[in-house]
Amino acid sequence: MTLLAVSTAVWLFILIPLIVVWIAGLVDIVRRDLPRQTKLGWILIVLLLPFVGTILYFALRKPTEKEIELAREAAADRPRDWRGGPGPRPPVD
Repeated sequence: MTLLAVSTAVWLFILIPLIVVWIAGLVDIVRRDLPRQTKLGWILIVLLLPFVGTILYFALRKPTEKEIELAREAAADRPRDWRGGPGPRPPVD
């Protein structure tokens, strides 16, 4: 592989997705209803430590009430046709 192909692959598959996640983290911090000091602290952490700060933010953030409600609705919509324990499903006649 040539150096150009390697650098293109790095940009395409590693750096661009990381930049997108970093921007998504910043947007989430700005849009979220947080106290002003907390919001400023997270923005500083994410700007000074872009990828580590973003990962920390997403790992430590609490879900909103709307996110909790959406998760409950999604869980209620899943089919519950088999309630067996671990192991393979029984054969269907």
